[in-house]
Amino acid sequence: MRIPSIIILALAAAALAASTATATGAKGSAHFKTQNGKIYCLGSSGTRAFVYCGIKNGHLKPMPKPNCHGDDDPTGGWPNLNARGRTKIQTCSGDPGPLANPASAKVLAPGRTWSGGGISCKATASAMTCRNKSQHGFTMTSSGPYKKF
Repeated sequence: MRIPSIIILALAAAALAASTATATGAKGSAHFKTQNGKIYCLGSSGTRAFVYCGIKNGHLKPMPKPNCHGDDDPTGGWPNLNARGRTKIQTCSGDPGPLANPASAKVLAPGRTWSGGGISCKATASAMTCRNKSQHGFTMTSSGPYKKF
């Protein structure tokens, strides 16, 4: 009888450790959005940490000029930030990126921050600001204007 109790206790401790690691930005991915549901972001805190964000039913202003090759199409138009270096605007992707599955995105409440892999993103009700270890990043609003820094 004692062995099953030890196993259950060990499994419970492992589950608690896993949930704590995910909440503090361990390796993994996140899909989050602003409270107004207009800006969606995908982030990864793995060895190649990144975040990129898109505007639902909108575009960055000014709209970046697509420079697509091969099978890529101009469905991009979102800021892309790695753990180091400057923000790049991804103009071609061939897929809807952070807008692919809106139902899976969790609201990042105003004033709250997602962080992982040296990148952090802070939300307001209608804007997102993300920065990396190099202190580069971007701010974008749901109406389209954005700024790289």
